[in-house]
Amino acid sequence: MTLSPPAPARALRPLLAAAILATTMTVATTGGASAQYRFGISLGGASTVALVVEHRWAHQGLEVQAGTWQFRDLSLSVTARQYVGSYQVEPFVGVGLWGIVARAEEGTGYGLIARIPTGLNWDIGSRHAVSMNIYLNRALALKRPDPEDRRPPRRTLIPLPEFSYRFQSGG
Repeated sequence: MTLSPPAPARALRPLLAAAILATTMTVATTGGASAQYRFGISLGGASTVALVVEHRWAHQGLEVQAGTWQFRDLSLSVTARQYVGSYQVEPFVGVGLWGIVARAEEGTGYGLIARIPTGLNWDIGSRHAVSMNIYLNRALALKRPDPEDRRPPRRTLIPLPEFSYRFQSGG
């Protein structure tokens, strides 16, 4: 008898593999002196509340978020960001993937969503920053909790606002 992970866990495998690959490539290609890690919390966007880790170097960043909407779901997002300028307030754009697994009375559902963020990062001093952005989201794949519901995912762009706070580790 072989045990295999449930379908939602299998659905997040490509996203997890992409996150590990992107993180490995980021660490391997960045110089240690200019690279920094930022940790924080976000409200909105891919979840009601999420923990955020961003690896930042020069004018690029790779962000991983893990969060939830109602504590019956898990949301994981991986986003690459390009920052413009080197000022206290930095605009940015990016591209990423968002995976979500959720339980309901009818069963478990999951989705894979492409996301494009645009926003501002504001360095408020002493290694602290806040970020405000809008994510444009488009569903790529979807399995609804109800096995009878076979409607295709929406093909429209859905905007979701997000606010986050981050602090930089180290000196």
